[in-house]
Amino acid sequence: MTTGNNSNNNLSPWKPGQSGNPSGRPKGNRDLAGYVLETTDGGKELVYALVSIARGVMPNVPVQEGSGSRKDQQVRPADQLKAIEMLLDRGFGRSPQQLDIAHSVSDRPFANLPDEMLMLLLENVEQLEECPEVVD
Repeated sequence: MTTGNNSNNNLSPWKPGQSGNPSGRPKGNRDLAGYVLETTDGGKELVYALVSIARGVMPNVPVQEGSGSRKDQQVRPADQLKAIEMLLDRGFGRSPQQLDIAHSVSDRPFANLPDEMLMLLLENVEQLEECPEVVD
């Protein structure tokens, strides 16, 4: 029979304060961006692949062992649109986001507030004026 306080129920093989990887991550694996730039001619191959997909042509990229040729595959229209979007976003920057601030609290004049709200605001102002330590 096991209980919640049984030390054998602890699934962690390390003691508190002990690291499971004391030497840390290997030094050679830190710069993924540098690796990608080195292996893709400064990123040009990636851009060419996106342009190919945007044009509806499967890019000519090396295939993994055991996988079929990609040249015979068709590019889906959704993939074409995504490739175009990626090229535009990275080449020209994302389009600015439009925000609807017409209903912002700061834009509402007091004339549009109901009488009950105006009375409550007035009472709060009067209470603040009565407390000299709060209002300078």
